[in-house]
Amino acid sequence: MAGLKLMTVLRISVAVSLVLIACTLLPTAEAENRTRHHAISFCHPGEDPAAHFKHLHNKNKGFGLVAEPTIILDYHFGPVMSGKGGKTRLNVVYYGSFSKKQRLTLSAFLKSFWVTTTAGKRPTVGKWWQITKNYVDLYNSPVARHLVLGGELVDAKYSLGKELTQADIQKIVLKSMTYFGTDARSVYLVLTSDDVKVEKFCMSVCGTHFYTFPSDATKSQMIPYGWVGNPKTQCPEFCSWPYAPGGLQQKALIPPNGDAGIDGMIITIANLLAGISTNPYGNAYYQADGLEACGVCQGIYGKGSFPGYPGELLTDKSTGASYNVVGAFNKKFLVPWMWDPTTQQCTGQAA
Repeated sequence: MAGLKLMTVLRISVAVSLVLIACTLLPTAEAENRTRHHAISFCHPGEDPAAHFKHLHNKNKGFGLVAEPTIILDYHFGPVMSGKGGKTRLNVVYYGSFSKKQRLTLSAFLKSFWVTTTAGKRPTVGKWWQITKNYVDLYNSPVARHLVLGGELVDAKYSLGKELTQADIQKIVLKSMTYFGTDARSVYLVLTSDDVKVEKFCMSVCGTHFYTFPSDATKSQMIPYGWVGNPKTQCPEFCSWPYAPGGLQQKALIPPNGDAGIDGMIITIANLLAGISTNPYGNAYYQADGLEACGVCQGIYGKGSFPGYPGELLTDKSTGASYNVVGAFNKKFLVPWMWDPTTQQCTGQAA
């Protein structure tokens, strides 16, 4: 497990007390001015990954990590994102300069969560997402079966500039509510382009998620939201691996959509949305070290994965690109495996 955690450093900010997150419903003015968040990090592999992992051979799984100890994602009695009518609406803000092709690729991925079937027997984004139905709250309510792309908004004028703090991310979310509406059963997602610098981005995180405090702007609701940055020019080796060299992947894999920055963002978005849905307020499913649903499996993309090697992936015969799921419009993506609470194992598709 030490090797696995080398690949996946998912930390809650030092300023965060989980007890405070779980219990602060009426924050003080000082608390409102502090933005605390869950950080989604993908540490690139170490130069000598062999020093950090063990192998075992299993006739069904091949070579893989020794699960010592067994991964357990503790439940802390908080709510999950059960949505409305089995659906959670996803509202997205594209902040900065995204090309039309980049937005179409990201939009296609975000439209893939409800697609559970495709031609043939290939793994899909929809079947990957169905793993979340096994996460239930105290009332046995599961994570919403469908994550539905509701609305998209483009802020190409960099309304808050090109250097943002985490507090600025929340301002963008609050501003977007005048367009999307205000709904605690929805998720708000801010995506920043590769020329936007965000606090802690590429220094320790690839994305973050948090929630708004109750206020007049939120109609007294706590609303989950997340942010993911494009690492193409700032840290592809940190947030786009394995589409950037690292570990045993001395040569970058070919991204399925021809853009290492966007395909890297998609990996982080998948991780982030799983974290928000199973731990929206910091008091549901997480390990003591802060790792969440995909965080505990980070670095695992296929069978036989170990630190520095993503595992057995599918290959596009026409382009040579590597992927592990198919989504809307038959587009291909790479998503991290997710911990299944019913089997207590990392997996890439719902049973």
